[in-house]
Amino acid sequence: MDSFVQKIFLPYTSEELEQQKTGQWIKEFEGENLDDQDQQFKLDDHHLFQENNILIRQHRRFAHYPLHSHHFLEFNYMYCGTSEQIVNGLPITLKEGQLLLLDTNSRHELMPLGEKDILLNFLFKTNDININLLKKIDNRSGGLTYNFLMNAILEPGYNETHLLLHLAKEPEIQVTLDQMILEYFSKKHLGNEIMNAFSQVLFLQLSRVYHSQLAKIYKKDGQSNLMIKILQRIESDYRTLNLKTLADELGYNPNYLSNLIKQQTGKSFKQLITNQRLHEAHDLILSTRFSIEEIATSVGFSNKTHFYKKYREYFGDTPIAVRKRR
Repeated sequence: MDSFVQKIFLPYTSEELEQQKTGQWIKEFEGENLDDQDQQFKLDDHHLFQENNILIRQHRRFAHYPLHSHHFLEFNYMYCGTSEQIVNGLPITLKEGQLLLLDTNSRHELMPLGEKDILLNFLFKTNDININLLKKIDNRSGGLTYNFLMNAILEPGYNETHLLLHLAKEPEIQVTLDQMILEYFSKKHLGNEIMNAFSQVLFLQLSRVYHSQLAKIYKKDGQSNLMIKILQRIESDYRTLNLKTLADELGYNPNYLSNLIKQQTGKSFKQLITNQRLHEAHDLILSTRFSIEEIATSVGFSNKTHFYKKYREYFGDTPIAVRKRR
């Protein structure tokens, strides 16, 4: 740890001193509902982003931070030490040099950090920046097939709403993060513009890492992998495809194929179809001016109420609210 970083992050703040005494998190702003322990709260970007689209904040030490989610993308960078978290219901120990990517609507809570545990939060306001961006950079990785392969590559560090990376294996990403930290806290002229440029570099580097791994899997298995065939078929014909048609095409019994899909992906055939339709609808909501009803129909939903219910369950908000924030 260089002297610049030591000077910024190691000294205790007044809030940390109080948290060390009481063990209780000190509320920072109105969006933090810390009183109801049975309910998660959601951080809106207007609580945090005033002048910049990118924030870097040190997570305060010595107190538990309760279950919450947010309307923006967050990276947890473990600069030194460790952080015990529960992310989307899964216990995770974030270790020094690891990066945890938390997509919009991810849920997590953090156990108290110790004196030498330095956890830095990179927060991105821009709605167009999310984990899905990494998939769109490569046209092979737009949905179910991508998720299936990423599970094979990164398990247990991958989930549809969060990713865990070991930066010791990716030194160029670690260098970019360190440069962003220095630039952000130096408060120099044109700092915001430079931070925005760094963020583009960072996302391209992250995308390159994922797709280099995907390329190895495609080269090894390609079209011979039955599950990839199944998922690619769902991706291309999610509007009308049914299990019997798919089973007939592939020469398998429908019950066998149904069980195989559930075993390999953890989801039923029907769930995969629904998820693909939801992803397609989400992209159209963000990128077009078609009405919500038109979009729902175009991706294969015949019941508007059912679409709204499934969309909210999957994305954590209504289609109208998501469109307003784009």
